[in-house]
Formats: sequence, structure tokens, C-alpha cells
Amino acid sequence: MKLGSRRAVALACLGACAVAGAQEHVVEFRVSERDTLIGLSGSVFAGPHAWREIARLNRLPDPNRIYPGQVLRVPARLMRMKPLPVALASSVGDVRVGGAPARPGMALSEGQHLETGANGSAVLALADGSRVKLPPSSLAEIVASRAPGANEAQAARLASEGWFAGSMRMLRGSVEVLAARLRRSQPLEVSTPTGVAGVRGTQYRVSLDGDSGATRSEVLEGRVRLESPQRSAGADIPAGFGAEMDARAQTPEPVRLLPPPDLGAMPARFERPLVRFALPTEQATVRVQVAQDEAFERIVSDSKVIAGSDVRIAGLDDARWFLRARRLDGQGIEGHDAVRPFVLKARPEPPASNAPRAGGKQSLGPVEFRWSPNIEAKSTRLQVARDEGFRELVAEREGLEGTSLTLELPGAGVYHWRLASTRADGDKGPFGDALRFELRPLPQPPQGGLSGDGKSLTLSWSGRPQDTQHVELARDPQFTQIVAQADLNAPEWILPRPSQPGTYFFRYRSIEPDGFVGPYSSPLVIEVPRDWRYLWLLTPLLLLL
Repeated sequence: MKLGSRRAVALACLGACAVAGAQEHVVEFRVSERDTLIGLSGSVFAGPHAWREIARLNRLPDPNRIYPGQVLRVPARLMRMKPLPVALASSVGDVRVGGAPARPGMALSEGQHLETGANGSAVLALADGSRVKLPPSSLAEIVASRAPGANEAQAARLASEGWFAGSMRMLRGSVEVLAARLRRSQPLEVSTPTGVAGVRGTQYRVSLDGDSGATRSEVLEGRVRLESPQRSAGADIPAGFGAEMDARAQTPEPVRLLPPPDLGAMPARFERPLVRFALPTEQATVRVQVAQDEAFERIVSDSKVIAGSDVRIAGLDDARWFLRARRLDGQGIEGHDAVRPFVLKARPEPPASNAPRAGGKQSLGPVEFRWSPNIEAKSTRLQVARDEGFRELVAEREGLEGTSLTLELPGAGVYHWRLASTRADGDKGPFGDALRFELRPLPQPPQGGLSGDGKSLTLSWSGRPQDTQHVELARDPQFTQIVAQADLNAPEWILPRPSQPGTYFFRYRSIEPDGFVGPYSSPLVIEVPRDWRYLWLLTPLLLLL
């Protein structure tokens, strides 16, 4: 058999040959009209010399004379091999047969190619009951699938009893085999250009390094013999161990599989389309797969996460999923699996929040919440809370069909708000990220007026030492006739007594270090009387009159 590539991987489920003595498997063959032993040797039996052994086993007095309806006992090894289909047991995502989309349940024949895309996987059911899983980004060719028998039905029965010969060439990717527990005279084999793994009913994995060409095998159950296809170098790998064989064909050294990674930091529910979480304790590369089923026959995502990086999985639908992860050692041998189910509920996605913006401030008073709704949803849900965990709700509204809502909140302080979408059928999506904002208290009324000596105005108010204070003095309550203004570093203002008597108005506002400008205070009314202190200078003039 010619390999099509250096990177080809051959999965050879080689059929049983002779089993000595009483252990030999015998097939009952019913003779039809015009059948002869010599003729059957060219069409049903394995070769031109098979008739002699069959005649001897059945104690035929005359090998040239057999009768219709007569039942002959034939060793299975002497039956000609019949092609058997390989069933595509399941597929998900991008899976193709011969370049065309695959259909679950279809039968593959010898010479056909099966390819899985980056988000696709497939499971092949062999005639002996074994199952072969192709994870994403794999390419395989069905080379042979056969069993002895006079017809396909008999061949299928014998295949299920272990008399099966099959081979599958892997041109890209990896393979996981769940070999049927059958009594075989020869083991199932998974072979690559650099290694052959032979087993007798077990569960194991085989991968081919695309760069080095090394073959790696990990045994989860049973025992595997890993050896070179060209040389005698080889080793037995027990369950819980793995080994690597490269092009130098040195004797592989089994190593214990790494324990499963810690998935304790992985949430059980995700509410964003991008599934993301950390592996804070991991110091090795981890292979992460996501499947629709717990048996991981419908894998839709397969990636490797280097140490220190977050797991990121995109493109999943809202559903219940299964995630498994395994560590890779320094040779690339994959360890035991950690499996966790999780739920993704990220849709309908929440509206986009517009105001109040995150970290924003505004003065105490009505708060306008604004958003851009999700066009896939009918209405919006709004929650406002005192705490970021939304245990102390101060407002909650559902069925909002507009793009804004104004609320009066209970006093100054820090608040958190968030939005969610609801579909027309009542399906509620998750809340979006909460935004924090602050309601600043209104400024306290200022105090003060003319000083005790009447020479100045002394004004004061409540203010924080870190704030800047902007002050204004005007002749009108609308502050269009400003006579004095200033920016101060303290909540106090002393200025000379105005030269003109009359009514004056004072107000202030605070400017916080982050640039937030508060509202003006209520005006303080100040009456400045006429100054009679210098009237005595006019007394001599009055006496002359």
C-alpha cells in the first residue's frame, strides 16, 4: 500500500488469520446449484488451493461432488474478503466526503476521503463495532474495510466477531480509537510513517506532529504496542502512559500521562458570546475541546491554550455544552481529560448603554437612562442598584420599548445600572455589564454678608478642600450683571464692600479634581446700605445755609 504523504497516518484494522486447532473459527457455507469446490475457490474461497483443505475438513469422499443445500464447514481464514461499508455515525460542523458535504448515516467505501473543518468533527463506525473519532482539522482516506464471507451479510457477521480487515490513511490531524472488545488473532493497528500502534480492544489516541513527523500515542484503557513500521524498535504502553516515536525509530520510552488540569476557575454559566475564562494554576499547554455531547463525538471547537493565556472560545450557540481539557507534556504527549459541562446563554444580547456613562457624575435630581435597543428584541429590562452585585435594587423596570427612561433616585451616592433584552416570545437575555455612576449632592446655601466693620463682604459655604470654587457676585438674580467673580481654592470669599449701595446676589459652584462641574448654589441675597460714615464732613456747609 502506497502512502500518499510523509504525514499520512494509517489506521489498519487488520483481519484475523489462522487460529490453531480447536480455536479456529469455522463458517458454515451452504452449497448452491452448479457450485464446485474448485469453482468456489476462485469466487468465494481465499485461493485456488483452499478446496483441498476444505474437502479434508469436511471429509468429502469425492471433492468433485458437492450437492445443492449441502453445508460445508469452512475456516474463516479461507473465505474471500468482502468489502464492507464504513458508516458515518455522526458529524457536526464542516464535514466533507470527497469534497461534498457529508450526511450523518451515509456509508463510505474504500478510496473515499473524509475531511473535518476547523469547527467540524466526525465519528466512523467500523464493521467490527469499533468507533474512530476524527476531531476538527483532520483528513482521512478509507483504504480498506473487509471481512471474509460468501456475501455481505455473512461478512458483516464475521466482522462483528473479530474477522475484520480494515485500514484508514490519515493525511492530517489526529484520531481517537475506541476498539471493540473482540477476541482477535491479530490486533487492530494505527500506523504512521514513524510508528505502528497495535491493540486488542482498548481506547487510545494517536497523533502525528505536523512539524517533526513524530508519532504520539496515549493509552487510556488496555495496552498498546508502539513500534516502527520499518525497524524492530518498539515498546508496550500500558493504560495511563503515552510514548513518542520519531523518524529515527528509536525505542519509545513510555511516560506517565499528566493528570487532568484544574477547571475550578471555569464558570458553569456564560452570558457573553465569547466564552472566556482563566486557568490560573496551569503551567503547561492545555488542549481544550468543546462538544455537543458528553461522549465528545460531536466536537465543534478544538484549540491549544499556552500557559498564562485565557481560554477563548467563539462561535457557540446558546445551549448546554461539554468542555474537556488535557495537559501536554514537553514531548507533546496529551494527558488525562478533565470534563466540565457548561451553559451558554448570551442571547438576545443586551442593549448598548449610552447614558449615564461609566464613572460619570451628575448632581442630585432626575436621572435619564438612555440606550440603543437590540433589534432582535422587543423590549428592554433595566435595573438600578446601590451595590455592584445588584442585591440592593432601587429601581427595576421591564417591558421598556423606547430608548430612554427618567427616574428619581433616593438620594446622593454611588449607583450601578444594567440592561437586558427580551424577545417577543418572552425569552429573556442576560444583563449586560453594569455601569457605575454617582449622584453628587446639591450645594449647600452660602452664608455671610457685610463684615462687622462694614468694610467688606465675607462669604462662606460648605465645600471639600480638594475642590476648586467658582464664585460670582451680581446685581440681578439672573446673574447677567456680574460685578465680581473669582476661582478660589477654599470655600470662602472676602471682597471689598461694593461702592454702590443696593441689593446684590451671590452664588458659587464646585469644580472637582476630575473636572466635574457641580451646579450653582441657590443665590444669597445681600443688602448693601448707603454708607453714612463720612456725612459729618458736610456739617460746615449745612451751618452756612
